Amino acid sequence: MKKILFCIMATMFATMAFAQQQHRQPRQFNPEEMAQRQTLRLHEALQLDSVQLQAVFLINYADALTMQDSINARRERAEKMRAEGKKPERVKPSEEQMKAMAELQKQREQVRNEQLKQILNAEQYEEYLKYQEEQRDRMRQGYGRRPGGARGEM
Repeated sequence: MKKILFCIMATMFATMAFAQQQHRQPRQFNPEEMAQRQTLRLHEALQLDSVQLQAVFLINYADALTMQDSINARRERAEKMRAEGKKPERVKPSEEQMKAMAELQKQREQVRNEQLKQILNAEQYEEYLKYQEEQRDRMRQGYGRRPGGARGEM
């Protein structure tokens, strides 16, 4: 009985240690995986045919590569600050910077929508716009947030 209890306790401690180690490692951004997930979601929502599926994947992949460039630029700035002995800080963008970022995002979305409009039929495009609005609503409601705060502290 003591051996079984010891095995159970050892397994619990090993699992907790592994979970903590996994939590500390930064997630690696993989543009291809992200594009595949996004394409699959759109395929399920819009019933894309094989040609549309390929075209939508290429659009999603291009967006993911752009996102990866942005992530890499931020990491490089942080690493440069660490190399200089400074602590990388999160700097709140100015109001002008926020407006510029919002405008850039709006332009990227317009380009994406125009590309999708050429690929999808009218019915699918209307469904896509509804899907997009639903996703925005979910984000506004805090989709993905865990109880206890942004990082899931309990």
